[in-house]
Amino acid sequence: MRLVPLLELRGLSVRLPAEPVPVHALRGLDLELLPGERLALVGESGSGKSTVLLAIAGLLPDEAEITGGRRFPALGREPTPGRDLGLVLQDPFASLDPVLSVGEQIGEVLVAHRGARWAEARRAAVVLLGRVGIAEPEARVDDPPHRFSGGQRQRIAIAMAIAAGPRLLLADEPTSALDTVVQAQILDLLDGLVREQGTALLLVTHDLAVASRIADRIAVLYAGRLVESGPAFRLLRSPRHPYTRALLAIARALEAGGGEPLAAIPGAPPEPGAELPGCSFAPRCPLASARCAEERPAWRGHPRDGVACHLVGS
Repeated sequence: MRLVPLLELRGLSVRLPAEPVPVHALRGLDLELLPGERLALVGESGSGKSTVLLAIAGLLPDEAEITGGRRFPALGREPTPGRDLGLVLQDPFASLDPVLSVGEQIGEVLVAHRGARWAEARRAAVVLLGRVGIAEPEARVDDPPHRFSGGQRQRIAIAMAIAAGPRLLLADEPTSALDTVVQAQILDLLDGLVREQGTALLLVTHDLAVASRIADRIAVLYAGRLVESGPAFRLLRSPRHPYTRALLAIARALEAGGGEPLAAIPGAPPEPGAELPGCSFAPRCPLASARCAEERPAWRGHPRDGVACHLVGS
């Protein structure tokens, strides 16, 4: 029996006002996430990854023009941020109130969404701090955020995000500001927590190596369009889209080290608001043909496993 999706995006397009022309942040995006599944959304800066998270959470600005839509079939209703949706941002300090103790901030989630009393919420905050790896949580629960390191603040932000037991955790580049060792610790923490709670995870990252540590499936965005999606093990072993192959080559070079200059993808993504008749990646693709520049490739496959490239299946 096929599981009912927790999240469905169908034909989601987002246009944001800007000068001199509006920015098409997303273009006809189809995505699906099952309960308990872990999906990594990968792409360069400006590909639209963060816009996807804001659209799911209902946090796009009022002036955004949105077509298509999002549904939560397994939930059966609109999600409540904090209770049904947890959000972990790239900069944990920006999501923490510098005036309140970390225990008060975690406790607020439980009071607002679980009806806990403050004494109960404080005890739960101590437990949550311990779960995310803060040493001596009873002694640290009343400390303000500035008394913690960057990695510790990210752990606290994760504790806030999972406090109410959300069905879906949205994580926007949660490790990009951290060193390699702390990054691996945070990824392992996220992985363990979502498995333990049965929470679905949508992780935004520019790094396929990060995605490979935690994702069941990977979806690749380029210039606001989905170009490839599939099971992580298959996509990492046999990427079908030239852009995915280029990202994977960079990730492998970074992992290998050795001091050699890193290979970069030539050229640059399209300017925001640019309308290209064909494949948006064609100007940078070493395999592009005249058809690629003139005709936009159709999506081949299911939103969970497919690719948009003239070189596949032709």
